Amino acid sequence: MDARINNQVQIFRNASRQEIADGLVETIAQIGGDPLTVRRARDELSALLRKARKGIPQLIGSPKTNEDMVAVIALKDLAELVIAARQGESFGEALDAIGFKPYTGDRIVVGQGRKSELGQLVRGKPARKGRDKGSEP
Repeated sequence: MDARINNQVQIFRNASRQEIADGLVETIAQIGGDPLTVRRARDELSALLRKARKGIPQLIGSPKTNEDMVAVIALKDLAELVIAARQGESFGEALDAIGFKPYTGDRIVVGQGRKSELGQLVRGKPARKGRDKGSEP
């Protein structure tokens, strides 16, 4: 996939839907050429798919309105775009993206954890309190 599309996705991460669509149409048209009509895309479907599989996305539709425009892109390239859009996300944005809603109920009471003696090993044997004179570590 052409790096210009990845850059476009990262640049417009926080833009409006319309700004994203306009930017993508412009970038994809620079890479893959002018949009094809539906009839021409149907007639040249094999060639269109071959280009998309090679990483050259194709636009289908009227250039007058981006709302009716369709992009043909290989699945591997779509996955790359998703990864590009995900990069640079703040922790809060990532939580928002998965639909996280903070708890807004009562106080959360957390009990005291179990106490452990400092230096105690996992096997349950207490660690040495200090070094004996003349002993090696």
